[in-house]
Amino acid sequence: MSALRRALLGSVFVTTSLFALPVAHAAAADASGGTAWTESVQKALAARDAQDVADAGSVSGREVSQKGMASWYGARQHLRRTSSGARFDKNRLTAAHPTAPLGSKLLVTSEETGRSVVVTVNDRGPYSRGRIIDLSQAAAAQIGMLHAGVAHVSVQAATPEEVAAAPEVGTAPGLTAPPKQPSGKRGRPLHLQRKRFGHP
Repeated sequence: MSALRRALLGSVFVTTSLFALPVAHAAAADASGGTAWTESVQKALAARDAQDVADAGSVSGREVSQKGMASWYGARQHLRRTSSGARFDKNRLTAAHPTAPLGSKLLVTSEETGRSVVVTVNDRGPYSRGRIIDLSQAAAAQIGMLHAGVAHVSVQAATPEEVAAAPEVGTAPGLTAPPKQPSGKRGRPLHLQRKRFGHP
């Protein structure tokens, strides 16, 4: 038998054995009720569902609070539609939460500063891993996390007294509108020109 013929037969044997091996494993798995991989995926999904239920319940009752990292979002999302259908306003005390009912009020307390803010859930998120809530720029300013960008917080359902005492719009000093530019005739912006181009 020539070397070429032996190589071809060897490759055919290797190819058929590679295709037969997964089929044999699948048949054995079907007979035993599942593979280790399938069982691990099912356990992971069950654990994730249990965590989702725990997270959903953690903000529904006053006695249980959710703790983790918070982040904030502002100018880039300003006036975009939220999950509730309303437009996002960075100057209002709102938040994005993955499971809390839209329109619910949450008390967010910074563990670094000890300051609290009552926010209205009007969006879904955050979508960054390890974050439990996204605050509006005004809410982030209220608890002193604007410069850090993220903060360790605890989140719990706000009581009616806390909701009644909370403002709807942020009052942080850095959130005021910029001053109007002076305008010329017909309300157009005033542009000053020092000297004419082409002339010294």
